Formats: sequence, C-alpha cells, structure tokens
Amino acid sequence: MARIDFWSYFLDDNGNPLKNVEVRVYLAGTFTEADIYLNSAFGSVTKSSTENLKTDKFGFVQFWIGDEWEIEGGYNVSQQFRVVWQNTVDSRQEEIDNLYIFTPVRPIEITDSIKGVPSNKDIDKVISNAQGYKWNTHVDSIVPSASPHGLKPVDFFDLDSVQNRVISDKLGYQMYQMARTASTIPIDVSAARFYTETINSWSTSGGLFYQNVNHNFNNRYPVVRVSKTSNNNQIQAENIQSISPDTIRVWLEENISLNVVIFG
Repeated sequence: MARIDFWSYFLDDNGNPLKNVEVRVYLAGTFTEADIYLNSAFGSVTKSSTENLKTDKFGFVQFWIGDEWEIEGGYNVSQQFRVVWQNTVDSRQEEIDNLYIFTPVRPIEITDSIKGVPSNKDIDKVISNAQGYKWNTHVDSIVPSASPHGLKPVDFFDLDSVQNRVISDKLGYQMYQMARTASTIPIDVSAARFYTETINSWSTSGGLFYQNVNHNFNNRYPVVRVSKTSNNNQIQAENIQSISPDTIRVWLEENISLNVVIFG
C-alpha cells in the first residue's frame, strides 16, 4: 500500500499567503468528500471537514491520498479529485477540479501498433503505443540488413556510452524502462513554487563573491540552479548556503552576472 502526498500554497490576488483558510477535498465533479490521511504512514482515514483542514500562516496545506492497496480509504490511480478553498481576502470560493493526485502517466502497450486511437490514451504516456511497438525486439535490430554508415544496433542491456549508435545503449535502456513501467513510478505533481532573480552586484569575502537571495518558501532545502546571464549556460556555484528558511546565499569565484532559479 502507499499514500500519495499532495501539498500546495494558496495565495490571494496579490500573491500573499491565504492564512488559516478552510480547504476541502472532494471527488472530481462532486461535493462527495474524499477519504484522506494526515500522515504518510500512520493514522486512520478521515475527511477534510472532520479535521477542519486549514492552511498555515504561509498558506500551506498538506494531506495524503491512499492507493487501491490501502486497507481503507484507497482509490484507483484513475480517480481524480476536487480541491476547494475559501479565499477570505478576495471574498470568494476557489477550486481546482479534475485534479490528478496519483501519477497521471500511463504505461505503453508494446504489442499495439495502431496509431491515433483515442482508447489508447497516448496523450497520457511518455511515448505512444505505436512508438513503443515491439521496442524490445526492434531496438537491437539492424535496419536495413547492413548497418548504414557504420551505425550499430542498440543493446539496452548494456549501459556503456558507445557513440556509434543512433542513441546510446544507456539512453535506450532508460527510455524503454521508463515507458514500460511509467505508472509504477511515483512522481510528485504537487504545486511546487519557483523563484527567479538576476544578481548583478556582489559582496566579497576571502577572495570569493557572495549574495543573499530571499525566496520566502519557508524551506531550508530548496533546489537551486544558477546560470550565466551572458549565455544562459548552467554553472556550478562555489557554494550555496541555507541562511534561513526563506533565504539562501550563493558564492562564486568570479564577479559575473548570474541568473538564479529556486524551486521550493
């Protein structure tokens, strides 16, 4: 059994957190309350109204949905949900309906070569059935009978990085495994936030350059990506410190203009 994590930050029209507002969780298209959990592993199934589920001072709310293997309160992966909250600042009720909380990626059927059939649900797959058709037998075949331009077939059980193939063995293996097992790999699709800033001026210390960036995510461990403004090439910072739950410090060896993207 497994419980899928859903979390989100709710904001008003000015981008400020909606503090202490009611959040209700229903089945998609209805006002039938969904079964939820308030912990990833412990506790009994409950309802959002029973718990009076509300955002915290940062506008943050979190709950879990059980899969079909839960003893009680579980749902099939195709089940969609409706999340409703009270925007007390702008005086209106808001919602997201037909929300996939389970991973919305379907596995391919490698024995099906038919193209463009709606029942295939190709739109929800990493690649279509037709693209993956007989992948495991065709990917290691030479077409035509003699290898053109010295190209060799892919051996997706070999994880080397030989360059004389249309794609590498490693990439072929990873693509095949991802497409074949798509629905069994959990993906966090919650409402993650990101913040961007360009740094043009730096402070100095010990021969290095540094600058603080305030992201206001209430998260000491955000993901940080930095790149040169001049060419957008991603680079490795000398160091990235977590100064507080809302601030990081970026250190560089050179004084350049830098783009910073923070995911929280």
